[in-house]
Amino acid sequence: MDASRALVASTTTAPAHIATWAFDEYNGPGSTATAAQVQEYLSYAEGGIGNAKAVADCTATCKTVLYMDPNFVYAGTSCPMGASAALAADGAEGWYLHEAGYTDLAHRVHGEYTMSCDGATITIPVYVLNDYSTLVQSFFRDYLRDNANSWDYYFMDDTSGEELTQLYGPGGGFCADNPPDHYCTTTQELPTNATIAYEHGSFANAMTHTNGSAMQFFYNGVTFSNQAPSDLDVLTSSKNFVGVVCEGCVVSGNTFNPSMYAEVLNTMADVNNVSGASFVELSKGDEASGSAAQIAQRVVTTAMAWLGYSAGHTIVFPDLEYNTTNLAAWPEDNIVPADPVESMSTGAANIEVATGVYRREFTSCTNAGTTIGRCAAIVNATGGTVTVLSSWLHESYGHVITLYGGDVTHGGEILRTTTFTPNVTTIPADQGLLISS
Repeated sequence: MDASRALVASTTTAPAHIATWAFDEYNGPGSTATAAQVQEYLSYAEGGIGNAKAVADCTATCKTVLYMDPNFVYAGTSCPMGASAALAADGAEGWYLHEAGYTDLAHRVHGEYTMSCDGATITIPVYVLNDYSTLVQSFFRDYLRDNANSWDYYFMDDTSGEELTQLYGPGGGFCADNPPDHYCTTTQELPTNATIAYEHGSFANAMTHTNGSAMQFFYNGVTFSNQAPSDLDVLTSSKNFVGVVCEGCVVSGNTFNPSMYAEVLNTMADVNNVSGASFVELSKGDEASGSAAQIAQRVVTTAMAWLGYSAGHTIVFPDLEYNTTNLAAWPEDNIVPADPVESMSTGAANIEVATGVYRREFTSCTNAGTTIGRCAAIVNATGGTVTVLSSWLHESYGHVITLYGGDVTHGGEILRTTTFTPNVTTIPADQGLLISS
């Protein structure tokens, strides 16, 4: 494994949980968590400029991740937004991307963002930076050194390896000269998908801490084409990219996305084959803590993580109570699957047991470091309820892993009191099932 990209250290004993990521902020998600809880339950704690609770908390077992957006500038004159305020004031025209054939303000690649500001709703322009510019790189290097030099990793939002998805955001397509959808297929400064990916790699290569060591980045996020990831060339564009985030690919805004499950699994397999790189599964929801709806989201999030699981490559980010101040750490993430029965070397097809149904089994599973025997995950992407057939399983299992309550810091727990019966136990549409011996 490339040591510069290694995210999860190997160990001779069972880890207490799979690699986990959550917000740890003052006056936001995680604000009620103690430093001891953050260190016990998280591998990665996220915060932002001016909100360094994660840095204060992660002094031992977890790593810090700073949110940043080096691509979009929210250029309002009121209610400044972090680096955007300084960029809007200092950035010259050459710092931005423009529509093909132009280099002037009127033809900047841009969108619009509606926000609340001092009790009023305002709309501000959103511009896209040319991160290949050495001036832009110098600005961000100084900005991060001045404001976030001590963070371990940096979460680079709004990053894609394709023209259309990189230049699409608030307000839709960002190329006004390309009606009616305003999709961008090229720009003056970065005319191809390849140059977009190269831009991101060049930016990552230019970011260093004050001691000269490289800053390392996760980028958000992966896009798909024909059931496969289409822009993992960003991940390989620089050794300083250590992971890719798939935001809302499994659960987004309390909605299951079964049409994307195969794409997610294919991407996990591809990332597993990149030395030292990680796939971050970011699910988002705000159902009531411990409710049936939230538990269903948590089960399918965990099941998908197990289906594509590879130690050192898989990170789960279940942001499923972002409307609270709780630490989004969950008891099910204390289960670590090991010794898989089935390979997931190339993607979803390796573990598809019926059309739209995916299964993976493990012979050595632990819960908070304690052996629980065999465990398996099954996900149903068919759109209808399915019965788990005995022919789908190589091993025998006696229990459904059920979830009780909410996050682990508020008493959430897992139970193995429900009997699993092959050819009888069912899985609702779009959901998952966790079982054990």
